[in-house]
Amino acid sequence: MNPKNLEFLKDGLKYMGFGEKLYADLEAKINQQPTEFNLSLQGEFKKDGVTEKVDYKLDFKKSDQTDMYFFNRYQATLKHDDPTQEKSQTFYITKNSGITAKEAYNLLSGRSVNKDLTTKEGQPFNAWLQLDFNEKDKNDNFKVKQHHTGYGYDLEATLNKYPIKELASEEEKGKLIKSLEKGNQHPVTFLKDGKEEKMHIEANPQFKTLNLYDAKMQKVFQGIEKKEEKQEPEKSKEKKETQKQEVDQESEAKSEKKSKKGKGVGV
Repeated sequence: MNPKNLEFLKDGLKYMGFGEKLYADLEAKINQQPTEFNLSLQGEFKKDGVTEKVDYKLDFKKSDQTDMYFFNRYQATLKHDDPTQEKSQTFYITKNSGITAKEAYNLLSGRSVNKDLTTKEGQPFNAWLQLDFNEKDKNDNFKVKQHHTGYGYDLEATLNKYPIKELASEEEKGKLIKSLEKGNQHPVTFLKDGKEEKMHIEANPQFKTLNLYDAKMQKVFQGIEKKEEKQEPEKSKEKKETQKQEVDQESEAKSEKKSKKGKGVGV
């Protein structure tokens, strides 16, 4: 066994959100020196008083040249009472980095996750990711929709459109943004007509907005954006004033012409 390799794999499990529960099984498997093996774990996530479960199957493979093992991918399955309604997706890991266990749950639940990624050429970029449940690729994985920075979704600017109490604190705002970027459905307080109302929100980069839910987790379809007085641009004001003057002058000319006709004066 390679001790440094074992510690690296343990760190990977921890950083990827699988905790320390699999440490003993991981070490036992590596001691057996198989060409490849997998470990299983079930995660539980509470949502609106209901516990949702995700089955994880983690794949490990031994190097062809050395005694080192690699944690390259895992499959996550969001469980359902009706097995035909279950959703599965394989997520790939590179050097202990990738979609975490919680982020996988959020993606399988239909929410979006913000990640720093790299192209095949090694160039870094940032994008919002969302699974397309209507289309699969050749590996039977749901296709992933990407909304890059250039798409124009500014999460902080979008949040500022809503009367969210937590935005008054820089610390709370920072926590809220990080939570939404991980794909979480986050509880917040809306200030409406001098009253506080508990709400839940989630990022919706595709439509450059937020998804809103009330305290009972019922989706709110009407916007609750802050009401701001729209100030008319100076150029628009000037244009309207000019148009008004032209109308007044035209009306005055017609009136004068009509008056002259009444006096029998021809042109």
